[in-house]
Amino acid sequence: MDPQAVIIIFVAIALGALIKGVTGSGLPQIAIPVMAIFLGVERSVVIMAIPGIVSNAWLIWRFRGHFGRTRDLPTLLTTGVIGAVGGTWLLKALDPRILSGVLALIILVYLVVRQTRPEFELSPTATRRLSPPVGLAAGTLQGATGISGPLVTTWLHSYRLDPPVYIVSLVTLFQVFGTVQAITLVGLGLFTPTRVLEGLLALVPMVIALPIGARLATRMSPKTFDVWIVLLLLGSAGKLAHSAIWG
Repeated sequence: MDPQAVIIIFVAIALGALIKGVTGSGLPQIAIPVMAIFLGVERSVVIMAIPGIVSNAWLIWRFRGHFGRTRDLPTLLTTGVIGAVGGTWLLKALDPRILSGVLALIILVYLVVRQTRPEFELSPTATRRLSPPVGLAAGTLQGATGISGPLVTTWLHSYRLDPPVYIVSLVTLFQVFGTVQAITLVGLGLFTPTRVLEGLLALVPMVIALPIGARLATRMSPKTFDVWIVLLLLGSAGKLAHSAIWG
């Protein structure tokens, strides 16, 4: 591969890892589109499965002391796994462009509500009732399309959790969904020895940048953290809208 391409991929993974350390999300959303230019989508997704699982595991361990303050995680995880297993069969007939448009609309509506009603927050009672269908939908999206991140991020953002609690909740969901995805990739024979080696090499920029982002997350104010999440959601909505319109 061209050395310039290697440098670009390295920077993309490092940037994604930095943002993931701050917000709990962002690594695959940033790294995979850049990698796909040089390696193709399938190869990029397989390679990033390894850094995804390792980064989630590291963040879970770092913020493990905050599990006691999470909400609805068992429900979201249980229904999410069910959705992930059945996602391919339930949504395989849907047009991905329509799905991207619906997700973009959900995010934008939520952000408009947050702007017009800054005090907006879902109560524990409301989230307890709505978590089963949300978890099922997120798992289904992950199983069928691999894009559960925008929905999960939007949902947990409405909880108004403290940054460490938000991060450990988010990465725990990503870890379970990502593990199901990795098992599927292995079952399909997509993890070749070369791709495993490439996945391990992708850990290098991630290991450098992820701890920096995690340190930033613990030092910034809740208001600043909220700005980072809103920017991430806007970026996700823009990317989904682009996919819905131009494919």
